[in-house]
Amino acid sequence: MHRTTLRIFAALAPFLLLTACVGSQPTTRVAANRITGNWVGPNGEKFTFGADRTFTAKGLDSKNLAAVTCPGKSSKGGWAFYAAVGKNTEISDETAKSGSWIGLSFDGAAENCQFDLAVVDGGKTLCATDDADFSCGLDVRFTREP
Repeated sequence: MHRTTLRIFAALAPFLLLTACVGSQPTTRVAANRITGNWVGPNGEKFTFGADRTFTAKGLDSKNLAAVTCPGKSSKGGWAFYAAVGKNTEISDETAKSGSWIGLSFDGAAENCQFDLAVVDGGKTLCATDDADFSCGLDVRFTREP
């Protein structure tokens, strides 16, 4: 390689590495009781998760969730942790007692709203994502309501 090419690559490498990591961070395995309760997002998004594996949500039509076509009005559905069923296969399992990824299943008119939640920050944050390779792919972070 030419010196000029090497210099350009050396200058771009940190940027490329940073860009590759955007939206991804380590997940944390938590028990189901750490998920139940009220969680709020940065733009008025809200989830209430029940111990019976149901949820209600509202405000999911925010700018960052627009790509996953979610409603702003109140919606409901079921939630479950993903569990491994094979070497490279995971499914949402309503009987899983713990996990680091949460599958959401919306009911009725909101059924086209499709994203998951990744548990990050030691269980203090739920990140919305539509890509299994990026835990915070949609850049919407939910924290427990104070």
